[in-house]
Amino acid sequence: MAPTTPRPTWRAALRAALRTNGAKAHAKYAQLATVDARTGAPAVRTVVFRGFGDETYDARDVDDARRDALAVCADARSRKIEDVARDARGELAWYFTETREQFRVTGTLTTATATRGDDADARARANLWRKMRRSARGQFLWPAPGDARSEEGAGDAGTRDVDETDARLDDDAVGEHFALVTLRATRVDHLSLRKNERTVYERAVDGAWTARRVNP
Repeated sequence: MAPTTPRPTWRAALRAALRTNGAKAHAKYAQLATVDARTGAPAVRTVVFRGFGDETYDARDVDDARRDALAVCADARSRKIEDVARDARGELAWYFTETREQFRVTGTLTTATATRGDDADARARANLWRKMRRSARGQFLWPAPGDARSEEGAGDAGTRDVDETDARLDDDAVGEHFALVTLRATRVDHLSLRKNERTVYERAVDGAWTARRVNP
């Protein structure tokens, strides 16, 4: 494995913001933008940040590309997976109310599903599944997102909450529709409204990061 480069300073800034704002439940939520595969228009949705790549991938699999990637999960049947398969460009954005900071992380998205990804991706996908609560795993046993919902009382058991004792929620039963999505950053725009400062970080071809202060 190639030697790793120093961790970029934007990661420390983002970690500090997540820690300081951690008492706010919404701090873990971010907005993920992709390019809609059907229309070519922007598509934005809210996702839960699940950690950095080196907290998701096995230590033996971590390299520069994976180490600082931002991880979220998704239903493999959702539109976002289709979007990424067609166009891997994406951006993740946070606004932290406690510290009045905005982070916009631009980069390339990758997905790992039951049928897509290498062995390292499969191990990371399983690791993330194990970290999640059983109640959160249950949503991946629901009917496909976006499909028409059955009427109440129609007998579609899939529209109801999944019993947490269901063996399909066990640690080693990684859901068929569970997908790991990672964003490998190439540009990070950090705006601090409290300090009235803005820093743009950019990743060079050789993997090194530059930082420059710009006007807010």
